[in-house]
Order: sequence, then C-alpha cells, then structure tokens
Amino acid sequence: MNFRFIHVYSDDVSIDAKAVAGEITKIFPSCKVDVRPAFKYDERRIELARIADIKQPFEKQPRQKTSDTAMMPPIYDGFALQRIFAETISAAEADHMHLIFTSLLACTFSEDDWRYHARTVICGSPSLISTAGIVEGPAKPREFYLAQLGGVAVDTNLKKRFAGRFIDYGDDKMMTAAAAIYTLQALFFFVTDGELFCKEKSCMLYNAHWQEELIYLIEKGALCAHHRQMASKFNKNNRSVKESF
Repeated sequence: MNFRFIHVYSDDVSIDAKAVAGEITKIFPSCKVDVRPAFKYDERRIELARIADIKQPFEKQPRQKTSDTAMMPPIYDGFALQRIFAETISAAEADHMHLIFTSLLACTFSEDDWRYHARTVICGSPSLISTAGIVEGPAKPREFYLAQLGGVAVDTNLKKRFAGRFIDYGDDKMMTAAAAIYTLQALFFFVTDGELFCKEKSCMLYNAHWQEELIYLIEKGALCAHHRQMASKFNKNNRSVKESF
C-alpha cells in the first residue's frame, strides 16, 4: 500500500469530503490527498453483494429475492462491496489509498450471534465508510429502545426527546465529523498493521459501540499520545521515502 497518495470519494451530499480531506492532512501532512467525484461502479454488480437473509452468511445467501425481502431496506455485505469496488480501481493506482464514502448500508456477518450487523467502516483496499452505517451502526441510548418496547413509534417526537444523543440522517455537520473519525480509523488500520482501535475512550481510534460514545469523540476526542507518536513516526518515514526519489 503506497500510503503517500490518498483519494477521497463520496456519493453522499451529507458528507463534506473536502473537510474530511483537511482533517487527514492535519494528521498525515506527508501524504498527498485529493477529493474526487463519487466512486463509479456497476450497479448490477453491486446487487451481487445484497443481503436477502440477515441470519445467513454471505456464501449461503439465497440468490432469489422474495417479496418480503424486497420490502426491507437494502443492506450489503461489506466485504463483497469492497471486492466489487476494488475491481474498478486502475492498476496504476492499485497501491494508493482509496477512501470511499457510500450511502449504501454495509454490514458484516458475526458468528457470535449468527446474523449481519450494520458497520460504519470496512478497512482495507479500498476502505469503505458507510454514511448509513454511521446512523445505524453504533447503538442509540438504551432509553430509546425501551421507549420502543413500550410501544412508542420511532417518530419525530421520539427523536426530539433524544436529540443530541445520537446522529441522524440530515445532520450534515455531525455526519461529516463522524466520517472524519472513521477515516482516521481506516488509515490507522495500515499504520498499526490492523490493530487500529484504542482502549482510551477519548482517543479518536476508540471503537465506539454507542452513539453517545461517538458524539463524545466528536466533541472531546483527539489522538492519544501513543497514536500521535505513531503518526509522527509515519510522517517522518514517509518524508524520507519521498526525498529519496
């Protein structure tokens, strides 16, 4: 992976891709970052990654969609999406870092409870950040779900009651801020050789399972001393490589 070149794409207008690119440059000034139009892909190929049964792994998915499935919001296997997107990257840029913000809801299958779960980021080449996953991935406050169990529909009033405690569609500022955090996690996946998450709850590499944890990172979070040192070392080495050409 030639981490000196980072390309940012977005098909979601709620994400300010230029602002995210600016955040990347703050942490990795030794890299060349550019913002490109939405990533192009074959929609017919994308349908091959669509999940029909959330309780079956990808290799056992029924290929024939039922009428009941057609009524469900479309979800996609994140790793299958990643492979399909990778097919369209040119050979000349195959070793560059490609960060794709997509409105598609990416999910991964867990053998712990034998079902698919919404994900925000699929690290690798390319790295995918699902804007729908930012909303649907981290859990909302427990009280929100208790209200639903009590028969309260997810309507405007319920969302107003918990305003500020979770990120919702249409909140472009918070969506962009969250996207910047997940972008750093995707980049540190390579800097740390896959051990990207941090145990410190105030570090931007903390794996937020709850929306309130994610919001805390947006408002108060920063890279911890350990990961700042890793970024500094990476930038120093990156400059050395650049100067050797």
